[in-house]
Formats: sequence, structure tokens, C-alpha cells
Amino acid sequence: MYKLFFQIILFHSVVFSHQFFLTTTEVRLSDNQKSLEITIQTFTHDVEALLKKADFNLANLGSERENKDIDDFIIDYLSDNFIIQDHYWRYLGKKIDGDFTLFFLEIDKFNSPSNVAVFNTIFMDMYQKQQNIMNVYGTKNVQSSTMTVEEPAFKFEL
Repeated sequence: MYKLFFQIILFHSVVFSHQFFLTTTEVRLSDNQKSLEITIQTFTHDVEALLKKADFNLANLGSERENKDIDDFIIDYLSDNFIIQDHYWRYLGKKIDGDFTLFFLEIDKFNSPSNVAVFNTIFMDMYQKQQNIMNVYGTKNVQSSTMTVEEPAFKFEL
């Protein structure tokens, strides 16, 4: 469903000169309910723009010959722009799939207080109209929010 949604957005962005600035993040409690699994889906051209801004050569992006400093840069960038209150996530890697790039994160031994705040400003330093949609799949329900430059935080309950 998300892939279709992003394909529609991509089509419109190509036709209408990239007027959409969007990421989606899925947060799921693992089957054993001891860790959080986080997937951040972005447009690849936004990732490339971020890396170009940091003067990275993109010739081998996504291949085995990719500059090893790129993942370190991405980890630092996400550490500054994707924060879950009182928890530290671990970067598991990325997957570049054509127009989309996925980042995989995990929080081991997740002990959730009643509410957890998330701060998500991914790409907001580049695009004033950036929107970061977040879907949290808890044990009982799904909670969603759209974070913007004006409101970059969201509280959820698992």
C-alpha cells in the first residue's frame, strides 16, 4: 500500500516539479515485544541531495563500492534528526530500491513508559514544506501523525 502511495506521489512530483517533500516512518513492536523495529522510507533523490550537500561522490551509491563514510554520515544525520525520547536506536542499514531508499533502525530492550515522544526533522533542513508521516503499530492500535517544520514532534503509546 505504501509503495503504491509513494508511486502516486512520485508520478505527481515528476509531473509537477517535485512539489511533495515526504518521508514515511513505520514503528512496530517486535513479535516478542522487547524491541522496536523502525523503517524510514524516503525518496532516493532527497537522500542524494543530502549527500551532495555534504560533498559525497554518489557514483557508487547503493553498491558494494559505495564510500564507507556515507553510512557514518547517515547515522550522524539520523541521530540529529530522528530522536525517540529516552531511547537510542541502532542503525541496521539501508536499501536503495530505485526511487525509494529505506533506512532500518532498531531499539533493543524497549521499555516503554506510558507515552513516548518522537522528534522527526528528517530533510526539514533542506525543504521548508517537508512532511514526515509516522505510523506506530502498537499492541492494540495504530497511531499516526504528520510532522512538519512547525510541529516536528509526536507522542505515542504502545
